Amino acid sequence: MTDTTIQTTLNAEEWKIVMALREIPDSPLRAKVSGLMAELVRFIQQPRCLGLQSDGFPCGSPHTSCEECQHMLAVLDELAAKVPAQD
Repeated sequence: MTDTTIQTTLNAEEWKIVMALREIPDSPLRAKVSGLMAELVRFIQQPRCLGLQSDGFPCGSPHTSCEECQHMLAVLDELAAKVPAQD
């Protein structure tokens, strides 16, 4: 982990995520969670589905209902169901 200072403005939801990540003790688990979050966000920003949409163009939008995006939503739903809710 680097100690580079970055100045930015975050909304409340973004701040909550950043603080939650920072509160994870430095460990292999933290590295794994951080890497997974980065990959998940990268996929959602720029889905690169291998399949084609009905019009023949490659999928490039998370708003389409292609198989890859539907699979990712199912994985997220399954993960959400396994994580205990906190009050």
